[in-house]
Amino acid sequence: MNQIWLKIFGVLLVGGILKYAMANEFVWVVIDLTTLGVCYLILHQYPYVDLKKSMKFLAGLTGVSILVDVGIISGGVGNLILLVIIVWVLFKGHFNTPFTAQKKQKVRHRWHK
Repeated sequence: MNQIWLKIFGVLLVGGILKYAMANEFVWVVIDLTTLGVCYLILHQYPYVDLKKSMKFLAGLTGVSILVDVGIISGGVGNLILLVIIVWVLFKGHFNTPFTAQKKQKVRHRWHK
């Protein structure tokens, strides 16, 4: 599992380097969307990865990156949004507030058939 995310991190890193080499905002958006497509192709190869959740996370990162590239939001606000996304992914489900608490399922044993 870690090797998959290292590949995705490498793709994102190469995409960032290519963005610094180009001067056009339209090319930056194309690079971001191409990077998202390559990440999809990498994740699609592995059946045990939750593709839907992983792509939601990567699409959120790409969306914020595109908004910063186009100039709709500033770099500082973009970094703050990215930090919030990462914290949300890391700690989602660990805070048991009344609104996010999940119901515990009854333990069923074999003899309860």
